[in-house]
Amino acid sequence: MPVCRPGLHAVPLLLGLLLLGLSPVPGGRLPGLGLLAPLTVGLPGREAEKTGVCPQLQADQNCTQECQSDAQCADNLKCCQAGCATICHLPDEKQGSCPHVNTDFPQLGLCQDQCKVDSQCPGLLKCCYNGCGKVSCITPVF
Repeated sequence: MPVCRPGLHAVPLLLGLLLLGLSPVPGGRLPGLGLLAPLTVGLPGREAEKTGVCPQLQADQNCTQECQSDAQCADNLKCCQAGCATICHLPDEKQGSCPHVNTDFPQLGLCQDQCKVDSQCPGLLKCCYNGCGKVSCITPVF
């Protein structure tokens, strides 16, 4: 009986799905790969983003991965990088909230980080995501 093997085009397709964070199989687990965590369905970074920006944290020597997105953190805690670890932490925040950014359309302007925390922004400006995956000092919504 012939053995079924993936064709030449199947491998790049599967890799593309994995890079986009999409699961190529129902249930989100790939057979034969053991104890992999379930794959996130949807595009990375499209989970509910909580207000505020992560403060600059001391490196955690344990490299624990407490979270992968804000949705996995309780209350208003954000999933923040601390060296090689990710932990749920209170955001650094000024009054007001960051304006909603429509990620369906490309954003014009600087596509580089201009700040890390609200305290680096002058006056009432907040350090918010600007639509191209970076943060800038932006006028908040009250």
